[in-house]
Amino acid sequence: MQGWLWLCGLAASLAVAHSLAQSSDPAQSDTATSAYDLSPNTPSGIPYQHGYAYLSELKYAPGFTHYDYVNPQAPKGGSMRLGEQGNWDSFIAWSAKGRPVQGVSFWNDFYSHIYDRLLEKARDEPASRYGLLAAGVYYPASGEWVAFKLREDAYWHDGQPISLDDLLFSFDVYKNHSAPTISQPFVAFTHAEVIGPNEIRYHIDTPFHGDPVLPFRIGGVPVLPAHYWADKDPSRTSVEPPLGSGPYRVKDFKVGRWVEYERVKDYWGADLPVNRGRYNFDILKYDYFRDDQVRHEAVKSHVSDLREEEVPPRWFRSYETPAKAAGLFKQQVVKVSKPSGLWWPIFWNLRQERFRDIRVREALWLLRDPLWANEAVQRGFWSIANSYFHGSRMASSGLPSADELALLEPLRDLVPPRVFTHTYAPPPGVGSGFNRDNIKRAIELFEQAGYVIRDNVMVDAATGEPFELRLVAVSTALGSAWIPYKRVLQRMGIRVTIVAPEVSNWLYRMRSGDFDGGAIWFLPDNTPTVLIQNNFSSAAAEQAYSYNWPHIKDPAVDALIAAVGRASNESEFLAAVRALDRVLLWNFYFMPGTSRSSYGLVWWDKFGYKETEPLLRIGYRDTWWWDAEKAARVNEYLGRRGN
Repeated sequence: MQGWLWLCGLAASLAVAHSLAQSSDPAQSDTATSAYDLSPNTPSGIPYQHGYAYLSELKYAPGFTHYDYVNPQAPKGGSMRLGEQGNWDSFIAWSAKGRPVQGVSFWNDFYSHIYDRLLEKARDEPASRYGLLAAGVYYPASGEWVAFKLREDAYWHDGQPISLDDLLFSFDVYKNHSAPTISQPFVAFTHAEVIGPNEIRYHIDTPFHGDPVLPFRIGGVPVLPAHYWADKDPSRTSVEPPLGSGPYRVKDFKVGRWVEYERVKDYWGADLPVNRGRYNFDILKYDYFRDDQVRHEAVKSHVSDLREEEVPPRWFRSYETPAKAAGLFKQQVVKVSKPSGLWWPIFWNLRQERFRDIRVREALWLLRDPLWANEAVQRGFWSIANSYFHGSRMASSGLPSADELALLEPLRDLVPPRVFTHTYAPPPGVGSGFNRDNIKRAIELFEQAGYVIRDNVMVDAATGEPFELRLVAVSTALGSAWIPYKRVLQRMGIRVTIVAPEVSNWLYRMRSGDFDGGAIWFLPDNTPTVLIQNNFSSAAAEQAYSYNWPHIKDPAVDALIAAVGRASNESEFLAAVRALDRVLLWNFYFMPGTSRSSYGLVWWDKFGYKETEPLLRIGYRDTWWWDAEKAARVNEYLGRRGN
């Protein structure tokens, strides 16, 4: 993919990246470096750095004033209204229960508005973090611990300073009182230790020594206020707006319906290099819609300001409005510089014995034609996925390399033979929507697995029980996209039902295993270690509320996930991820279809933004700004006043 920093010839490195790279903005060269306290004159004597990079060097030097992709002079003011699907019932994102509201995301800082973290991502680098609450970070070559130097000028919204007690409290909550998707990644850390007036060290368990993503893991989670939670149970859901330290606070809300965040005018970190030019809207509002079609109509009717369109037929047919013809409503395809992954692939419920048979999974894979669906129904809006890490260097291709074989050979008896002999591709002969050879081969596989067609019905050869499928979709749009697949299955004598329940019910059914086939996107970043562990490991399968919804329990997958964690350089990392990719693909746990290689964005032309090269994420929430003149033109057109 063009624009990938991994292609810049940068040397892979496990150690903390030193400040060798200079900022591309000449105006930054003479700035003070006080934003990062890198002095070794501390009780610990640790040589802190201003950031940490994995697999590459840091782009920004200690004296940088802002990220290149922001406008540091962006005006503050105005609002942005966004639509969400479903509902919500909690402000707590780390609990195993409840449905947290948008804006309090745990792992993804792009969707987190009220809490600060020790480290902050840079969207123009594949795997870099810079100090936010941390004035310095250090990860030694031994990988036995990671240390942070806490800023002395950071404070909560109630005015109390952020302290080491808050870091210790947060560590205890996430390790011992949180959802499995959070507590499991924290297993790598044994304990936290205060080593100076504003220094803390997180010790790493021996099997995880040298895992290069652990600084991201501990540095990328929200820091919680210990004094606020002193008389509350942090493991329970809550609709009381919690105390935060970030750029926004909760202003108003109606549980399940909407939430409104207001910008904190005296936000302590507003002028930090990682924040300058960001968080420009005075108000961010999320409205929740039970039906995605209504959410779609909301942006056209100016109830919402912006939408990422995910349904291709709508993209091509639904936005040719008078407002667009007048130049006041924008529609644009936006590229991002990250793996595009898998876009809503179907997966099978491995809790059921029939789906634990790889022949059944392969037969069902052969009957689906993603190429025909993408061209005929979606008009080529997406690309066809051949990898869980489609669109990146992590994607497997060709036959396994020598480095991959070194990992795969010890697992030969545990993985499908085609891992070693074939390059994964969509089912052969696809493109017509109905391939007789694929159907004949699928019938053979079903028969080998003990299923035969009697009186035009697929049944268990021993019991006569019909082979039926309950497909559960997150939305009616996704369910409609499965109808061509349903028709092919029905011609095989398989009875298929497709349902799209309310989102909370859909989520419950996915978590509890009340489905035969489901779907979820797999959208990895450039260091997807936590993601693959939470989605594919046997440990996650055994935990309630994990994201391993198919219930994959595969020793070969576990071994390769461990190899990803052990990788000490770029070559080892890529080899491990590619080997894992092959094993997942040829096991047919998921049915790769399309990949979200581009984002369809529609919005009312009320905002300013900086033109940039493709970034890791579209930054409309935190890098766009309110343009009063544009907004006035929109309001005049609509005959309205205000926002």
